[in-house]
Amino acid sequence: MSKKSDRNVLSLVVPAKAEYLSLVRLVVAAAAQDEGFSDDSIADIKVALSEACTNVVRHAYYPENDTIKQVIQIKCHWERGSLQIEVLDYGHGMTLPPPPSEGLGFGIMGSLMDKVDVETSNDGTTVQMIKKVAAVRNC
Repeated sequence: MSKKSDRNVLSLVVPAKAEYLSLVRLVVAAAAQDEGFSDDSIADIKVALSEACTNVVRHAYYPENDTIKQVIQIKCHWERGSLQIEVLDYGHGMTLPPPPSEGLGFGIMGSLMDKVDVETSNDGTTVQMIKKVAAVRNC
């Protein structure tokens, strides 16, 4: 992500546990609503965000490895009518593309968001998603 003004950035860090995902969805949805996203777009954002965060909870960290801080970092940035969301972990990385039996969430994210990119290494994975504010139609 490029340099951003703090006014347009929301940053959350939560434990990589399923019980924190509803909090993440609620916070990001409330912020998206304040930025003018429609209810349908907010629903899309919530589902895509859930998929990305659930991947972290299920796959990013080895349970027996307590030397790594097992967290999900979420960064949201609003700029020029779009929302950019980054979901980061510091786990062991992943194989790209994921095996067909495990890659369904990426297809869901891709169908709901305008753009989805994934970067991974042995130091973690970053999923970057962009959603544009839909123009309001006057009928």
